[in-house]
Amino acid sequence: MALPRELAAKLAKPIRLLASDSRGEAFAALCAIARLLEAYNQSFHALAEHVENGGLTEDYKQKVLAEVENARAIGYAEGVAAAEAKQHGTGAFRNTDGAPEWSEVALYCQRQKHRLPDKHHEFVDDMASRTVYGREPTPRQHQYLHSLFYKLGGKIT
Repeated sequence: MALPRELAAKLAKPIRLLASDSRGEAFAALCAIARLLEAYNQSFHALAEHVENGGLTEDYKQKVLAEVENARAIGYAEGVAAAEAKQHGTGAFRNTDGAPEWSEVALYCQRQKHRLPDKHHEFVDDMASRTVYGREPTPRQHQYLHSLFYKLGGKIT
């Protein structure tokens, strides 16, 4: 059981006086400690327990341990999610070589098409519309789409 804060603060000075070279002063400090403990309905056993536990109750210790474990679990989950996002990107699917799916490339290009010359806009919109139905572009369309992707600063990680 932890001692009340006010009592712990008041006990500091008499406890230090216990180390006095004067036996009378040390005895008076011991009596002062006894009076303070009695005034707060505490005992020397409670004082000893307070010193052993660092002034923390078991309930408080358990609460702190639970909070630490909870924070660790949250941090671990966030770390795993960040590592997966870094490794795989934001898209849910990747090709076997780690490159993004063509549909992700098409949607990226569509989001950034304002940075491309107007002559590419129709092609980019057509490729993005194919993502809805899952229709694969031809090999030449793949090349063209990826060339625009790289022009826009897209990177395959």
